[in-house]
Amino acid sequence: MYDELARLVSRRLAAGHTPTDIRTHILRGLPDDGAPVHRPGGLLYYLLWDIPPAPDLICSGPVSQQPAFTRPSSRLATLRECEGDHVQATLFLPTGDETLCSRCLTSRPTGQWV
Repeated sequence: MYDELARLVSRRLAAGHTPTDIRTHILRGLPDDGAPVHRPGGLLYYLLWDIPPAPDLICSGPVSQQPAFTRPSSRLATLRECEGDHVQATLFLPTGDETLCSRCLTSRPTGQWV
C-alpha cells in the first residue's frame, strides 16, 4: 500500500502540484462529521487518485483577469450561510428568514433563543 501511495504522490508532484495542494485536497476529502474511517489507506488512495489536474503554470498569452464578481449558479443563489458556530462556512436552504441551519437550531440549549 505504501509503495502505491508513494507512486500516486510522486505522479501528482511531477504533474505540477505542490505538497500543500496535495495536503489540502486530502484534508478536504476527509469526513468531518466524526464518522470512522475503516480503511484509511483505501480512502487516501481514492483521494490521491481523484486530484484534479494541476493548473498550467506556463501561459503562452497574456494572463486574463478574473471578473471581480461572478454570479452564483441558480442552485446556489437560494442558499444562505449559517450564522451559527461552524469550523467552515455552512450553507443551508432557508424556508423563511432564519439565519441558522437546522443543526444549529436543534442543538441550542433551552432558554437561549434570541
